[in-house]
Parts: sequence; C-alpha cells; structure tokens
Amino acid sequence: MKKNTLVLVIVLSFIAATSYADASEGSAFGTLTTARAMGQGKGTFGFGVGLADNTSFVGTFAYGLSEYSDGRLKLGFVDPGAGDAEITLGADYKWQFWNVNSTSKHPFDFAVGMFMEYVSFEPVSVLQFGGQLIGSYPVALKRGGTLTPYARFNARVEWLSWDRPLHVSGDDSESNLEVGLNGGVQWQMTSTVALYTEFQIDGNDGIFLGIDFGVM
Repeated sequence: MKKNTLVLVIVLSFIAATSYADASEGSAFGTLTTARAMGQGKGTFGFGVGLADNTSFVGTFAYGLSEYSDGRLKLGFVDPGAGDAEITLGADYKWQFWNVNSTSKHPFDFAVGMFMEYVSFEPVSVLQFGGQLIGSYPVALKRGGTLTPYARFNARVEWLSWDRPLHVSGDDSESNLEVGLNGGVQWQMTSTVALYTEFQIDGNDGIFLGIDFGVM
C-alpha cells in the first residue's frame, strides 16, 4: 500500500509536469533533498551539477530550524548555452508533517514547503516563487546506510523581465504559472555523507547530481 500510494503521486505529478512545463525557465538547482528533516541545529554543505537544458554548478547550505523543518540557501552558476554563464540565487524551506517510523501509520515521509530562485540572463531576468510537495521513503541497507527514493512536485509563478532601451516604451515583463516534477534517489553512505541522482521535468529538463556533507 505504501509503495502504491507513492507511485500514484509520482505518476500524477509526471503527467501534470509534462503537460505544463515545456515553455518555462525551470530550476537551476533541482531538488537534491528528501522529505525527511535533518533535525534542529544540524547543518550540511552541498554541491551539485545540473546536466540539463541549462548546465549549472551549485552550492548549498542547509540548516535544521526545528525538529521537523529545514531552511536552505543556494548559490550557483548557470550556463544557458547561447550566452555567458550567470550567477543564480535561491532559497527553500520545508516542513515535514508525515514521518515513517515504528510508531506511525504514515505511508511515507511527506513535507510541504516553498522556494524562490533568481537569475539574470541577457536580456531577461527570471524570478521564481512557489510551493513544493516532497515525498520519500527510506530503505535500510544490510551493510549500513539507506537508499531513499524521493519525488517533488512544485507549482510556481515565474516573473520574466526584459531589458529595453530607455527610449522604447511598452510592457517589459510577464508572469506565468508553471509546474514541475523531480524524482530521484538519495544514498546515505555514512552519517555525514549523502549522494543524490535525480531527473527534472520543469522546462529545464535533465539530470541532476549532488552530494551533501554534514558539518554541524
């Protein structure tokens, strides 16, 4: 039942994402996290690469704000292919309200949150703000560590603003409602090192790879 529920969520999210995300800018960061909160006062540094429509290299710092909530700051470089690489900024927040353990009946870990991203290409800048749902299920390995399949569905507003010469009048911006889907797996190698592999469908379609190091 647990697996069937998670598979259904992923399939429905996949259909929505492929239907509506074709013309969007999409994320340069991917998800690179599961639904499980890290715990209050804990912190990680992360690094990732996006092999997608826009190639990206990113770094993150995540911090446990409470037992069931995390905040994360993100900084990176994104290359659209047709121009110079640009700096991109981001942040996200998640609150875990389902928890898989021996005392709960929840089918999987589940978190809700919000996120934002900003990047300025020539001649357009893009600001994204939206909400996200993350589901995951940890599987303990016999030799230690865990494998955790996860999926994220997001809905966001993308604001696009074009540079325009001062003497030219007109509307220089537009906003669009977009959705996206990420699905992947986390391998928790040790108590302080985790690896990620995931796919993304949100307008910046491709594969994202990442690593987290526990530092607090």
